[in-house]
Amino acid sequence: MKLQKQMLQLSALMLASVMPAFTQVEKVAMKTTGISCGVCAAVSEINFRRLASVDKVTISRSSEAIMVSYKPGSAFHPQEFRDLLKPLEVGIAQFQISAKGRLQEQGGKRFFLAGKDKFLLVTAANAPPVPSDAPVLIEGIVNDHTYPMELKIMTVKPVGSR
Repeated sequence: MKLQKQMLQLSALMLASVMPAFTQVEKVAMKTTGISCGVCAAVSEINFRRLASVDKVTISRSSEAIMVSYKPGSAFHPQEFRDLLKPLEVGIAQFQISAKGRLQEQGGKRFFLAGKDKFLLVTAANAPPVPSDAPVLIEGIVNDHTYPMELKIMTVKPVGSR
């Protein structure tokens, strides 16, 4: 029985080492307008915590920013955040994401796939190169007013590096 358990554990470790790392948008930082009010911040935090996809939320009134961490398997829905803040007259000026995923080329365009989310990569002169053969962790700024959403890359790291 003990040998069988050890073999099962070894098989699980081997399988985990060949499977690609879990990919998704992991964190979203939002630059807001109007969240400097204590009541707006408190109500916003309660509403964010009620979202099934949200693991953690941190609100900074002084810098008018919101940081959200997602639960595994969740998708990034910026309109959901905009709708949540609209009744409080809080706007979102910018989304910055941290996501694990892969580059995909399709029809001459470059896309970043992060779990359920797909972003069109926006060309910038100083953007770091994204390897097409390995999973990466990308931090970037999202334009959610386009479809697919556009992603301007700020940093790229191989998955597993810190």
